[in-house]
Amino acid sequence: MRWADPRRVAVTLLALVATLALPAVASAHPLGNFTVNRAVAVEIGDRVGIRYIIDMAEIPAFETVQRLDTNADGTRQPDEIAAYGASACEEVRAALSVTIDGAAAALESVADAKVAFPQGVGGLETLRLECAFAVTEVADGAAEHTLTVTDTTGGDRIGWREVTARATGDASISTSDVPDVSPSDELTAYPQGSLTSPPDVRSGTLAFTLSATAQPSPTAAAAAPAKRGNTNDPLAALVGGDLTPPVILLALLVAFALGAAHAISPGHGKTLVAAYVLGAGGDARSAAQIGLSVAVSHTAGVFALGVLTLLASEVFLPERVIGWLSLGSGIIVAGLGLVLLARQLPRLRGLVGGARDRKHRKLGSASGAVAPEHHHDHAGGDDHHHDDGHDHGHTHEVPSGTLTWRSALALGFAGGAVPSASAVIVLLVAISTDRLLFGSVLIAMFGIGMAVVLGGLGLVIARVGGTARGAQGGWLASPFVRRIGQWVPVAAGAIVFVTGIVFAVTAANQVL
Repeated sequence: MRWADPRRVAVTLLALVATLALPAVASAHPLGNFTVNRAVAVEIGDRVGIRYIIDMAEIPAFETVQRLDTNADGTRQPDEIAAYGASACEEVRAALSVTIDGAAAALESVADAKVAFPQGVGGLETLRLECAFAVTEVADGAAEHTLTVTDTTGGDRIGWREVTARATGDASISTSDVPDVSPSDELTAYPQGSLTSPPDVRSGTLAFTLSATAQPSPTAAAAAPAKRGNTNDPLAALVGGDLTPPVILLALLVAFALGAAHAISPGHGKTLVAAYVLGAGGDARSAAQIGLSVAVSHTAGVFALGVLTLLASEVFLPERVIGWLSLGSGIIVAGLGLVLLARQLPRLRGLVGGARDRKHRKLGSASGAVAPEHHHDHAGGDDHHHDDGHDHGHTHEVPSGTLTWRSALALGFAGGAVPSASAVIVLLVAISTDRLLFGSVLIAMFGIGMAVVLGGLGLVIARVGGTARGAQGGWLASPFVRRIGQWVPVAAGAIVFVTGIVFAVTAANQVL
């Protein structure tokens, strides 16, 4: 077995450093690995032409390539590609709705489908499809007409959608509610400022006049990039490279580091874990349970999503599955928050009562009145004396270690159930390169990296909380600090509940 080129190892180490410096895991496709992006280009010449372009990111392209290989020999034959292109363009033609002057217009294909496979991350491919259609007839070509085109393809698949319209020769467009120039250069160069909120334009309306003279064929769509060079995923690149001992060790370290970076990136449960452990009085065992459940649930989620991608992607869209998992996680978190708040009700009553007593004493002191003493005469002659000068704001403390194993496992599931797109990519690269075992180990290391960060955070918070509760002197034992500490579990329960509601509402907006 030969050793890796030292230069390659150095480059990979630099990639790892860059990844750790920027915690968000990069994806090869600029809009994300799950996206299917679509462009409708209306061209007015001596007839009405429509070009339709699809740009699939790595995961949907992987699904499509599996279906394209109809004889299951693991290779793409020209006839298989041509058959896929013809079938896909026919589906597009049937799903495009075109009306001229309010009447439905028929479309016909005017060119063979063009199919390309630009290289994406880790050796996986993206897919680009181009279809060309024309409206079969426009009555009275010298008059001005109104055209409306509506794209009903793709359903709920996430991605960039645009519609453009332009005139050539002496044809003209007098009014239009869509631009004449593609903002993405027909899905080849996406504007950086639009990546976080891509357009979702599915229809366009314009008033036009056809050219009186014959025009050349519609301009070809922008050429597909041979390779997506925007970003890359160092872990996926390692899976598809030469497996030498240094590379294997480096891949394991990268997988662990990416999992840790994924855990500390926005929206992955740091606040949730900290608040719940602090509010429920968790201990070291609880932190270990959280970490273990994070690792197991994330790894299981990646494999489940990989199976759906391979076997049932037409029924269960991966991005929809992730949306439902996010919704379920949010509901679980909200439920945990409610349970935590319910357990803190006695504490809350005591705190409110204590605050009321302190307020009364302050008012009494300000008016010069002396707080009355309470004497309770009992039949036995005992006289129980209670001095209201003492603070009755005592609370029912929740002891350390009351975070149950069920709650810890549910919390870990909520933090790890939504699989990382980067981990799914690694699984698909491993499958495509016949390295499923190696890829599985890397995915497990990714989950362990998440687990160490979230479980470690829980452990630190548990230790800090235990130290604060057990302090016998110093500033931690001061009345002011203890009073604040009494409110911390209540506030933690509220934070967990609100966080769960926000997660659930955000996910519901995506899947419902």
